[in-house]
Amino acid sequence: MLKNSQHSYGRLARAFHWLSALAVIAALAFIEFKGIAPKGTPLRDFMKSGHFQAGLIVLLLLLPRLLWRLGNRVPDISPAPHRHAMLLAHAAHWALYALMAALPLLGIAILQGNGKDVVLLGMTLPVIFHIDPASARDLKELHETLGNVMLWLVILHAGAAIWHHRFVKDDTLTRLTGPLR
Repeated sequence: MLKNSQHSYGRLARAFHWLSALAVIAALAFIEFKGIAPKGTPLRDFMKSGHFQAGLIVLLLLLPRLLWRLGNRVPDISPAPHRHAMLLAHAAHWALYALMAALPLLGIAILQGNGKDVVLLGMTLPVIFHIDPASARDLKELHETLGNVMLWLVILHAGAAIWHHRFVKDDTLTRLTGPLR
């Protein structure tokens, strides 16, 4: 089924979720492992390029994902969680969405502020941010801080899904994966 049902996410919502998750994890992994390569080496350049590509893919997936989410019901969780747990889950999801928008946009601004082209899969994107290098340095600090927030929020998000599946024994996780054995 393409659309969400009362008890399960549809194929498109699942595809958006898992493709976004892979791109976010790739962006985080590339930038975390960049430090293992000495400056100026092809491996380091590959890690930086991988980080940029993954971040741009996150941004590219975000608008259709949000439009699909807003146009489709969110499946019910069974048994229903407490109201406070639902509010916390919604806040975490919307924080993830905000970070999936803010981090790539900041990355684009940083690159363009430093006079570099932003290239997505071989295509150079138009300049959308006209900022000076000093502002780009300030934005880099913000980008790194928000990147760390994203890392921890992703860990908490995955941990909460596993917690719900193993200990709460509700269908929070299986709504998105299908039955787990």
